[in-house]
Amino acid sequence: MSTGCRDCSTCTKPGLVRVFEKWMVGLLYLLTVGIAYIIKRGMRSHCPQCNHLLARHARRRDGSFAD
Repeated sequence: MSTGCRDCSTCTKPGLVRVFEKWMVGLLYLLTVGIAYIIKRGMRSHCPQCNHLLARHARRRDGSFAD
């Protein structure tokens, strides 16, 4: 069973560097999700009663809400 090669840059990195790289990937993921959440909540209109997006509510032809 091979535990790693001796020549590639990934296997020759110190363990702390590999842990830091994985931590950075996780941080980047959290930042992406956080920014998407802020855009969704901050930029789009939500119903004050149920907090659903206003675009999902049924409307009549005159623009008033059907429900």
